[in-house]
Amino acid sequence: MGQEITGAVGGPREIAGGLAGIYEDFTESVQSLGGKGRKRSGKFASSVMQWVGGSRAVSDREQLCNKFLADVQGQLERLTLALETADEAERTEACGIAAWILTEPRPAKSDSTTDLMKRAVIGQVIPFLEYVEKERLVQIRDRMGQAYTRWQLLPVEKDVKKELDRLIGR
Repeated sequence: MGQEITGAVGGPREIAGGLAGIYEDFTESVQSLGGKGRKRSGKFASSVMQWVGGSRAVSDREQLCNKFLADVQGQLERLTLALETADEAERTEACGIAAWILTEPRPAKSDSTTDLMKRAVIGQVIPFLEYVEKERLVQIRDRMGQAYTRWQLLPVEKDVKKELDRLIGR
């Protein structure tokens, strides 16, 4: 499914909506690797390999994380290109879709790979926020405020919240 979505040709709305598939594929892929015990043993084995051999083995989980980041960035690059020829209504809608997907709150105290990666990639939304309707910006800010205390926000989430406040205040 992810390859179909990330390679999708279509308008800005379809491209923005394709982010949801990338997120779902990433979650399913990481879950298929197994539980936390496997994650820790992978880190331990990687550390041992680095110590003994001087090189670092990349775990399956790290490969999935790298793929997720590349897929999200690639999809956002396609969105940026599609926005160049979009009319204002289409641009607003597509950026609203992308912003809603990228800013979806995750459990604040979760240490799962998928939750942390999805929270870390939120900063990718900043260039698109200026095209989102003010009402949607307020919804996104309020949703983040309900999900996290200010102490639970990651630095990149604080940057997004600051940008939301700036855009809402203008």
